[in-house]
Amino acid sequence: MVVEPTIFIKGTINRLFSRGFLAKKLELIGFSISEGYQFSNHIYSDLLRLEKNKLSKSYFDKFVYNHLKSKYNENIAEKYILIENWYDTGIPLWILITGAKGVGKSTLSRQIASDLGIQHIIETDVVRDVLRKILSSEVTPELHASTYNAYKKLRPIYSSRLDEVIIGFENHAKFVNMGVDAVLSRAEIESVSIVVEGEHLLPAFFDEIIRKKTNVIFITLALSDSAQHLENLNSQYTQEKEDLIKHFEEIRKVHDHIVNETKIRKLPIVELESSQKPLQQVRKLIVDKIVSIVSTK
Repeated sequence: MVVEPTIFIKGTINRLFSRGFLAKKLELIGFSISEGYQFSNHIYSDLLRLEKNKLSKSYFDKFVYNHLKSKYNENIAEKYILIENWYDTGIPLWILITGAKGVGKSTLSRQIASDLGIQHIIETDVVRDVLRKILSSEVTPELHASTYNAYKKLRPIYSSRLDEVIIGFENHAKFVNMGVDAVLSRAEIESVSIVVEGEHLLPAFFDEIIRKKTNVIFITLALSDSAQHLENLNSQYTQEKEDLIKHFEEIRKVHDHIVNETKIRKLPIVELESSQKPLQQVRKLIVDKIVSIVSTK
């Protein structure tokens, strides 16, 4: 059995060079996984040819940068090096991803966290469940319903001129966002990157954080095709599935409300129709944020 030569990279964290790991990083700047792996093979071969079995992280980054610049262009090479610089700075990145039930938040959020090596992924449903243990249904009846039918728990003080579904949704979400705010406060103390995803995240609740903190990116996922949205809900394997289908009209109201609130604040919206390649769009938004963070540091 032939054992391949290893290449040792010395940095803040010492590690062996991995072609798969480099290919994964290159996905962030637009490479397909196969193209990234092919390029990584090229890097590996050239380092061995130059007998570079042990090298510093700075040398390795410059080596990859020069190859990217030569084979592709300076813009791609610059993005790579800026992302690597971000890792070295230790500046945390907070990624907040919202959207109605069934649009595909969880799958995309896990992929983004994996791309960036972010270990902390918080679902707002988990925050909600914790709060339900603390706050009784007598005190917060809307919290103990779902976002799409919380309006059924509304007290009769609300004006009938307003859409009850949206009032119920916002009353439900405001409690969850208090919990999310606590999570972010903890992330700030510990200086860790985090992905928070869930339908409870409304831009209005995070205006101040988004305005004041340059390391925060708020992304709304939208699915304009209501038939596709319904199909997504139909394909879910949860006990809630039948209730979701039954309340699809309310869920679409929540969907449109989240999207409209995002548009008002001119924050990023990513359309989740398959032809639009949403993962690539989200990756680009995040890379642009990282480039901004490092460039202004």
